[in-house]
Amino acid sequence: MGIIYHGSKEHDLKVLEPKKSTHGTYVYATPDKVLAIHFSKRCGDDLTYDIGRFSKNTGPWELVEKIPGALEKMYANDSSLYTLDDATFKDIKTGFNEVVSDIPVAVIDEEYYASVYDAILSLEEAGLLKIYRYPNKPDVMPIDNSDILNKWRRYNQKLGREFSKRDFNRLVYLHPKLLDKANELASELHYDYHYEKEDLIDIFQDFVDMQLQNFDNERYVDCAYQSICDTFPSISDEITKIYTVYLSQINQKRL
Repeated sequence: MGIIYHGSKEHDLKVLEPKKSTHGTYVYATPDKVLAIHFSKRCGDDLTYDIGRFSKNTGPWELVEKIPGALEKMYANDSSLYTLDDATFKDIKTGFNEVVSDIPVAVIDEEYYASVYDAILSLEEAGLLKIYRYPNKPDVMPIDNSDILNKWRRYNQKLGREFSKRDFNRLVYLHPKLLDKANELASELHYDYHYEKEDLIDIFQDFVDMQLQNFDNERYVDCAYQSICDTFPSISDEITKIYTVYLSQINQKRL
């Protein structure tokens, strides 16, 4: 019997059921405990972080924070790490060190983490994870996060993926430094999306409104606020007005 792990925000599970995802309907697991803890995060995607072995093929995993303050939000939850038997799992080459099962899997053991963020910091302290906090990056990565645009190009060319106006809005909201390059990519892909820095005011307001309507769906408002103000000081007063009202409403909801 081989042992593998599955990280989850759900607790006290006795059986893990297959769920629909990018690759199909599966239970996902990994023999790598570091990855399993990482995948138990509450949120996060390609616009907020990268994880891999970018500098070397061996050694600790490298976690790259792509926007300021993202990690604290991504890992701001408790979680359970489930131990599983690998008998029903197969490797479908997802791109990570993970395997999948298309049938339910019984839980052997459950380990509870009161704070995933603290667990991530413990992995870093133990030398099992190397964290690059924004704006630091491995030398092989472009400092301006333009690798995101190259990834979108590959998705479009190889997989035929299309990107909506909402996708581009979120891109420039989280990565305002990429605004000009986002315009170039939109033109290259024959979209009629085009942005001026002033457009970020309305976009920021839209994401603030979405965050206030649903706190469970993380919009990274604090992260975007810092990035937009740092990138475009000329609109920082307008952005700060929106952000100040947002903080006031957040505080009222917490009372």
